[in-house]
Amino acid sequence: MSEKLTLLPHEYPDTSNMILVDDAPLDSFINEKQQRLLTTVFYSGAEIPIDVPFIVAANVGLFSHVRDSGIVPDVFLSLNIVGEKEWWERNVRSYLFWEFGKPPDVVIEIVSLTPGNELGSKLTDYAKLRIPYYVVYDPLQKLSETVLQVFQLQFNSYIPKNDAWFPDVNLGLTLWSGTFENLNGTWLRWRNVDGNVIQTGDEIAAEKNAEISQKDAEISQKDVEISQKDAEISQKDAEISQKDAEIKQALLLAIEMGLKLKFGDELVGMLSEISEINDVKLLERIVSQIPLISSVDELRKLYNEL
Repeated sequence: MSEKLTLLPHEYPDTSNMILVDDAPLDSFINEKQQRLLTTVFYSGAEIPIDVPFIVAANVGLFSHVRDSGIVPDVFLSLNIVGEKEWWERNVRSYLFWEFGKPPDVVIEIVSLTPGNELGSKLTDYAKLRIPYYVVYDPLQKLSETVLQVFQLQFNSYIPKNDAWFPDVNLGLTLWSGTFENLNGTWLRWRNVDGNVIQTGDEIAAEKNAEISQKDAEISQKDVEISQKDAEISQKDAEISQKDAEIKQALLLAIEMGLKLKFGDELVGMLSEISEINDVKLLERIVSQIPLISSVDELRKLYNEL
């Protein structure tokens, strides 16, 4: 395991002008995330309103002619590409116009801490490549107070565009405040004709999981409500049973008293048989018929028949 490098605050170097071996400024982690957000959405199961072959890439060189020097946009989108199988098999490592049959439709430059002539030489270079739409996203406002600038090719040069909608592509761009890969901030995102951002696969999955969780919560709530209703029914059944028991006890007492008044203690012994009867209406019938009976047989016949 390599040893951890630790510096004191006063030992921190100035990184604002750090470059790679090819004299290109270093991109930040934020720019790398921004690039990924603009590209991964096309390949993560999102509903993209494009029904033709396309390619979206970040930091891939564009070459219009074998003798021309290339230019590397932060992100580009190209529709109606041709020869996909061939360039894949030949391991084409850059976007070669003669391989793909056309220039990209949209190029996007994300201005870093060290600007890279996004409104200078690149504006001219992309126009020469005949790229219909050129976007400059300047989140730190290094070039101007305008965070998002969009240009449209007219004849041989770019003119400013008042919006970030690309009708020929059926897509647009918008600034969106939210969280991407656990980092909260303002992001440049693709949008559809209704103005809604194109969701990433993770966002779609999270939304579906939230819907499932909501449905589970609703089901759980319904189960709780059903359990509460069952408890209420059980409580009511218990109350009814209690009332029936009280009524039965009162009727048995009335039967006992009726038998004693009419027969003395002669038929009181039958109370054990009668107490087995749970039909309250039958007990009420017996109470009403006691004055009319004259023997044990008549009494037994009364509740056996009923």
